[in-house]
Amino acid sequence: MIFNSLGFLLFFPIVLIAYYAVPKGFQNLWLLFSSYWFYMSWNPKYGLLLLGVTILTYIAGLLIGKDSHASWGDPDEYGRISADFDSKVSKRRRNIKTGVVSGKEKKKRAILGLVLFIVFGLLCFYKYTDFLAVNAAKLLSRIGILAEFDHFDVVMPVGISFFTFQAAGYLIDVYREEIPSEKNFLRYALFVSFFPSILAGPIGRAPALIPQYSRPREFDWNRVCSGFMLMLWGFFLKLVIADRAAILVNFVYQNYHELYGWTIVLATVIYAFEIYCDFCGYSIIAAGTANMLGIRFMKNFDCPYFSVSVQDFWRRWHISLSGWFRDYLYFPLGGSRCNFLRRYFNVMVVFMVSGLWHGSQWSYVAWGGLNGLYQIIGGILTPVRTLILRIFGFDKDVLSLKKNPAMGGSMKIYSSIAPITDVVTPWEKSVAGKKQEDFEEDRDGEYSDEDIRSSLRLSSGRASWQTEEARRGHLRTGLFGIRIGEDELSFNAVKMSILKLIRILITFVLIDFAWLFFRAAGLKDAFMMIEKVKSDFGLMEFSLSKVYELGLNEKNFWLLIICIVILIFSDYVKYHGGDIRKWILERPIVFREIIIAASILIILVFGIWGNSYDASSFIYFQY
Repeated sequence: MIFNSLGFLLFFPIVLIAYYAVPKGFQNLWLLFSSYWFYMSWNPKYGLLLLGVTILTYIAGLLIGKDSHASWGDPDEYGRISADFDSKVSKRRRNIKTGVVSGKEKKKRAILGLVLFIVFGLLCFYKYTDFLAVNAAKLLSRIGILAEFDHFDVVMPVGISFFTFQAAGYLIDVYREEIPSEKNFLRYALFVSFFPSILAGPIGRAPALIPQYSRPREFDWNRVCSGFMLMLWGFFLKLVIADRAAILVNFVYQNYHELYGWTIVLATVIYAFEIYCDFCGYSIIAAGTANMLGIRFMKNFDCPYFSVSVQDFWRRWHISLSGWFRDYLYFPLGGSRCNFLRRYFNVMVVFMVSGLWHGSQWSYVAWGGLNGLYQIIGGILTPVRTLILRIFGFDKDVLSLKKNPAMGGSMKIYSSIAPITDVVTPWEKSVAGKKQEDFEEDRDGEYSDEDIRSSLRLSSGRASWQTEEARRGHLRTGLFGIRIGEDELSFNAVKMSILKLIRILITFVLIDFAWLFFRAAGLKDAFMMIEKVKSDFGLMEFSLSKVYELGLNEKNFWLLIICIVILIFSDYVKYHGGDIRKWILERPIVFREIIIAASILIILVFGIWGNSYDASSFIYFQY
């Protein structure tokens, strides 16, 4: 069962109606039953695998958190909670950091290691057995040993990469005493298997989700309408844009031998929007579905193609996965609190593992490595870029995200025009006594004051990259940071805006080039396509009539372009702090219902449907 299927259109209304009809004490039980029904509709036997992972990690969590001093804090309006840090927790962490480990601590560490080995072992077994066998055979053949391995003909359980990471993150949080272990099995099982996110994320965090399952959810018409509008936007991205773009992209990538290089460039640019609309569309549908059920998910995408650097892109793209690797791999490796060689090594490890997580072939590893290499080169060349920009009259801190948020990758272009108020969140209260160095320098030293609000616990609830002034002040924004209506446009403001636009375009080109490796059938095909672009670009052969022969006719091609423009405009509004959905919900009910009806009609008319259309699941289902 997938979101864009008739089965789901029948399944979800039944779940929603019954969910608010049953007594509040049975809501979690109904959601758990519905989640297993949803998951087992793919393959019933894999429901046992999901249950086995849930039971194993639940018991392990109880054993690891037996003597924990952590406790749940109060959730804020975003569903975030904070662990209650006390002196015992701080002392325990200092002991671990200095190597003073008790017998109990060794036992907990052994349990954690064993269970993580089993959980990730299952993931590797289903996902990488063939990949490892094939590469082992090739390696042995190079030294003169012939080896043959039988093909591993077992269907990979859908969503295994997501629910294993979610369960593993919970165990690590309990071990670190960031959170207490969850005693209620029903709540924990729902945390692992909640149906909107189990197949393709976002990868939830226990501090954000488990407290939401511990309280009853009342029916709220405005929240249901808001969630439904989120779902409509997600369906628009998936059915109208992503699946239409896939027709052209698939045609070119399957027939690139017979086409000119410019078609590969065109298809790769369009693929950037295909994968964005496909995966972001799923995340938005999942968030809308959960929202209608009274559960809030973290934001998984945040206008990624408005990023001013590759590092900024990965703060905005697949935030739940990027945050998971940051908190559970990059930081334990040492993060950026080490010498520059080790820091760059850590970056490459994280991105190559991320590439391998996406798929068991070398082209994914190359894609991850390329993104890591971008960041390393960017870090090395920062002094050179700063020097060049200073020659053109820019400030020495123009590239600093912390000191110059208007040029950096912040959510908005800031102009604080109101007094700062002392607003303190529950999480800030919980970390008020922690040392600043515990949070500094974990993202190349550029967001040290924000790490308090955007590290493991905060990123699990709502990704926020706002500066202190932006968070506390009243903000106004304009076109690429030029404030319209306040003052005359200064030369410096225009210059900064042009530089920002150039950085956005350069970042998009770099990211889009990496997408070629992600989309290609294999590493060999990726290099052959690059060679095709270099040797047979065929610019003189370009014409719109030839574009219309790449799988999409003239009407569908221009419909795709118009929809992409709508997407860019929507992200532009959101990037500058606007909220189109909120604006619609605040209109009179007649106007709002007309917008909703028109949206449904557009999706039905312009969505890709029919027998010739493979309801090709969402791209990230395969991961």
